[in-house]
Amino acid sequence: MSNYLETEQHLITLQSESEEKFLAELRSGNYTLENLLVVENPYLINPLAAVICFITDEETTAQITVKGKAVEGDLTHTFASAKEHVLPIYGLYDNYENIVLITLGNGKTSQVIIKIEELDVNKALYCHTTSEYFGKDLMMISTTTPLIESSKTVGFDYAGDLRWVITNKQSWDIKRLENGRLLVTSYRTIQKPYYTVGLMEMDLSGKIYTEYRLPGGFHHDAIELENGNILAASDNDFNESVEDYVVEIDRKTGEVVKSWDLLNMLLRESGDAGDWNHHDWFHNNSVWYDKPTNSITMSGRHKDAIINIDYDTAKLNWIIGDPEGWGEDWQKYFFKNVTKGDFDWQYEQHAARILPNGDVFVFDNGTYRSKNEATRVSPDDNFSRGVIYRIDTAKMEIEQVWQYGKERGAEFYSPYICNVDYYSEGHYLIHSGGIATYRGKHTDGLGAMLLNKYKDEHIHLTLKSITVEVQNDEVKYELKVQGGNYYRARRLPLYDETTNFALGKGKFLGGFRVTPEIGFKVKFKDVEGEVPAKHNFSLILEEDRLALRATFKEGSEVFLELKGENGSKFYLVPTVVHDVTAACVSFEEQNDNDFQFYVSRERLAGDYNIYLNIDNKRYDTQFSAKL
Repeated sequence: MSNYLETEQHLITLQSESEEKFLAELRSGNYTLENLLVVENPYLINPLAAVICFITDEETTAQITVKGKAVEGDLTHTFASAKEHVLPIYGLYDNYENIVLITLGNGKTSQVIIKIEELDVNKALYCHTTSEYFGKDLMMISTTTPLIESSKTVGFDYAGDLRWVITNKQSWDIKRLENGRLLVTSYRTIQKPYYTVGLMEMDLSGKIYTEYRLPGGFHHDAIELENGNILAASDNDFNESVEDYVVEIDRKTGEVVKSWDLLNMLLRESGDAGDWNHHDWFHNNSVWYDKPTNSITMSGRHKDAIINIDYDTAKLNWIIGDPEGWGEDWQKYFFKNVTKGDFDWQYEQHAARILPNGDVFVFDNGTYRSKNEATRVSPDDNFSRGVIYRIDTAKMEIEQVWQYGKERGAEFYSPYICNVDYYSEGHYLIHSGGIATYRGKHTDGLGAMLLNKYKDEHIHLTLKSITVEVQNDEVKYELKVQGGNYYRARRLPLYDETTNFALGKGKFLGGFRVTPEIGFKVKFKDVEGEVPAKHNFSLILEEDRLALRATFKEGSEVFLELKGENGSKFYLVPTVVHDVTAACVSFEEQNDNDFQFYVSRERLAGDYNIYLNIDNKRYDTQFSAKL
């Protein structure tokens, strides 16, 4: 007899249940300013957040002050008038008795102490800045190495104290939306090594308001457009290629309204970078929209190229990078260097963007610093930097006008990940998040991949990040964190005029589309017994999909069968092993022959018995699913 699979609840559902529980407690009890309801980690993934709840007879504002370890660390915010008060508390310290002051509009006050235990999270080795410069902001850095238990996505204040953390497997970029919330990746994967189901709108407590699910998943980068839509790096046909597809997401529906396929714009094999491979031939790690030129700029790590295309026509406008290996027909898209003085092309770069004056700002990782293997620069002699190029698209000329990082040499060298940010003219952030040494030597290996390579020798592997802010060529801020690599850095406030916390369950938008069935009849031979243990077979029924994970020999013919009262549905499970030369994030430990496959629950209804066909042998998994 088959056993029904248990459904794994989505974080949105778990958060809703947590919220309903504390609201029921608030509304059934006698919680006043003198008798506060305090809920720590109310949305389950930020233990440095809380909510303070109480009811007043009259509508009144409520001001909170989260006391810092010094007065410069105090965080204050005033919430709008209400009778029912659910106040989000951000910026608590771990291993500390936090004091939160509450002052109502009528002058009444209260105080609460929230004691947080010490968290196993990488702390700052140092933070060199002043409170006068950095103010009440946090530097938030997103981990690429969640396999390391202590490596989390975190935020540090001016003193280098930990004030914010997300404990689930949160990576990729963190962007501030116009509504004050954060645009982050979903925590669920859709394909190895790190492609997630899409994006989430989340507040600083960790509460998710929307998950935007994409048919091709999400990776690396997304931005909010002026119309509110989201431009995101995605994939099209994973079996053909990855990281060469960009989509625009309707913010209201989650549907893809426009897409750009780089396979239709560039040659797959031309101008290849040192880490190029056929499957991940472009490796787009950033998207940027420039309104004055109505164009999209992308960063192709595996081409050593920053490219710019027309938003409407997808016509290629220009390419920044070393033109070696591109061929004669492509040279017209490259710029001629007219810099008088120091100039370098960028290599395997990240986070390209257009500045308000039209300049191009990018993090130049500098990996290998050559397209020719014979002339590669060793990591101990290499450097990474933030660099600004000025381009003249009429003359197709380029000039290097600013850089930071080259002077620091190998200590600032990150062969992968990283970003830059722009605050104003002359005021920049440069985040070198992928610094790695093995046995004391700098390496071109990527930290997220070295964890697997040296899993028995982690004591010899050092991963760290250095985040710098420069204003008028003076270093005004520097943060160093060791114990992991960190994808990107963003300087953000915890409270300001756009603080946007709201009650109610989050929603799901977009979707995976219907999973295609195979168009032929499967031949099989029934086999007694369970699926062999060597396949490490598991099934999980999520709220919107059925998730299969297993180990197969490459090239095995594998079908998942859902047998219902009206017959069987067969799905081909791909077992092709693709080269991975740049795993920017390590969400989970995986071997080449570990495979993931997902069946969307869209348009599926009824009871199904589940079978697994491996090389014409049909196994009854002994599981059923109610879809």
